[in-house]
Amino acid sequence: MVTWSDIQLWKSTGLDPALDDLIRARGRAVSSGEWIVDIDVKSGWSGEGATAAQSRRDDLENSCELLLAHIGDLISATAAAQDGVGEVQLLVNEAISRAEFHGFHIDSSGVVSDPLAADTSPTFEDALEYLRHPGVAFDLEALDRQEAMSDTEIAIGKALTKAREVDEAYKAALDRVLQGKVSQIEDMSDTPGLADSPPVGASTEEVAAWWDALTDREQAKMIDEYSRELGNLNGVDAWARNKANRKNLEEDIALYGPEVADLGRQVYNGQKLTLIPEEVAKCDRYADMVAIRDALDQDGVETQLLVYEPPRTGQPGREMTHAAIAVGDVDTADRVTTFVPGMTTTVRGNIEGITHNMKMLAKDSESLLSNGETVAAIGWIGYDAPPDLIAAASADRAVIGADDLTPFLEGIADSRNTDSTGTSGVEQIPLGHSYGSTTLSKALAQVRPGVATSYGVFGSPGTEPGWDMNTESGYALGNVTDPVTYVGEVHLHGAPGLLGSNPLTDPNITQLSAGGPEWPWHSHSSYWDKGSTSYENIKRIVAGQAG
Repeated sequence: MVTWSDIQLWKSTGLDPALDDLIRARGRAVSSGEWIVDIDVKSGWSGEGATAAQSRRDDLENSCELLLAHIGDLISATAAAQDGVGEVQLLVNEAISRAEFHGFHIDSSGVVSDPLAADTSPTFEDALEYLRHPGVAFDLEALDRQEAMSDTEIAIGKALTKAREVDEAYKAALDRVLQGKVSQIEDMSDTPGLADSPPVGASTEEVAAWWDALTDREQAKMIDEYSRELGNLNGVDAWARNKANRKNLEEDIALYGPEVADLGRQVYNGQKLTLIPEEVAKCDRYADMVAIRDALDQDGVETQLLVYEPPRTGQPGREMTHAAIAVGDVDTADRVTTFVPGMTTTVRGNIEGITHNMKMLAKDSESLLSNGETVAAIGWIGYDAPPDLIAAASADRAVIGADDLTPFLEGIADSRNTDSTGTSGVEQIPLGHSYGSTTLSKALAQVRPGVATSYGVFGSPGTEPGWDMNTESGYALGNVTDPVTYVGEVHLHGAPGLLGSNPLTDPNITQLSAGGPEWPWHSHSSYWDKGSTSYENIKRIVAGQAG
C-alpha cells in the first residue's frame, strides 16, 4: 500500500536512469536489427544450405522485432509512470505548501491538524447565520482556516489516489512484459516499438522518451516528414524543433510571398481599391512570418525557433501568430530563462525587439557568472496577449497562456533529463513583465516541482500567491511610479485583485529594487533599460545572484 510518507519521496527524475538504459538498449537492438536485415543469403547461393540460412536469418529478424516491441513497451510504460509521478509531486507540493503557509501539521499518515485551531470552531450553520445577520459576532479567520485545512486534506487525498493509480498501472505494464505480451510487433523498416509519428496528446515526459529513443536516422526522417507536428511538440530537443520550425517558416514564406506581392501590385496599380478581410489576414500573416525571419537573424549568436504557430482563427487563445525565439543553445545551456511579455505584445510588432533583449540578457547574465556557465534566453510570445486595457482586466488570456507555457517549460526540462543530448539538471529561471507576469505565475502554480528553480516578475498587475509557486525562490520588481503595480492592491473584502495579489507585498516573494522614480508613462516600460537598477537585478535573477 502506497502511503503519504512514501510519496513525499517520489521524484519523476528518479526514473531517468531506467529510461536512459532502455533508450540505449533500443539503440543497440536497432543496430543489430539493421545488420540482420542487410544480410544477403540469396545471391549466388541455392539449395538446402541457403534455405536453412535464410530461415535462420528470418528467425533472427523476427526475434529482434519482438525484442524491440518489448523494449518499446517498457519505454512507454516507464515514461507514463514518470508523468504520473510528476503529477503526484505537484499534488504533494501543493498540500505541503498550503500546510506550511497556514501553519498546519501533516503527520506521517497524511492526517492534517491545525495547532492554532480554537476550542470551538464555527460551523456551517454559524456561517449561514452570519450571512443572514452580519452584525453577529463571528470568527471569519477560523472559518477561512477550516476551508484551507479542507483544501489541504483534499490535495493529500488526490495525491494518494493518483500515486496508487500510477503504481498499479506501472506494475500491470511490467507484468505484461514479463508474461511475454506486447502491444504491437513492427517491421524493421518502421520505428519498431515506438510511435511511427509524433505522438498526439502525450505528456512531455512521454514525448521526450519517444524522441530520445529514436535513432539519428529515425529523428531525421521525423523532421523531414512531420515538421508541422514536431516543431511545437514540447519534450523534443530544441535543435530539432528549430530545424522543423525553420523548415515550416521557409515553406510558408515561399507560399504566401508571391500572393502578398501580387496583392500589393494590384493595390499600387489601382486594380484593387480595398482588400477583403481574407486578403488582409493573409498580408498580416505574411508580415508575422517576415518579422520572425528577421528576428532570427542576430549577428554573432545562435538562435533557435522553438515555437512557430500561425493563427487559427476562432479558437480562444489561438487568434494571433505565436512564436518563441531562443538566443543560445537551449539543449546545452546551464541556465535557461524564458521571458513572457505582457499587454499589446504581438509577433509583428515585438518579436525583433524582444529577441534583441534576449541577446543582451544572455550575454550580460553570462558576464556575471565566473564559473563558465552558459545562458540561453527565450522570448516567448506563445499566447494571445491582451490587445488593450479592457481585455487585460480579465485573467482569461493568462489562464489560456499558462496552459501552453506550463508544458513548454516542462518540455525543456524533460528534453534535458536524459544523457542523449546536452546535460541534465538545467536551471530554468522564467521572467514575466506586466500581464506576462500574471500568465507566468499561473503556469508556475501548475508546473511540476523542480522544473523551474526561480523566477522574476516586474511591472506586475497581480500574480498567484508566492507560496503556491513550485520553485525554490521568486523575485518581484516594481517602479514606485509604475501604475500597473498597484492593480494587485485593488480588491474587495480582502480578496485578491482581478489578476491576483501584488507580488511586491507578498511575504513569499523577495522584493528587489527597480530604481526610479520614473515618470509614470515611462516607468512601466523602463525595466529593460540597460544600466538601470531594474535591469541589473533582472540579470542577477537569471544568474542566480539576486537577493
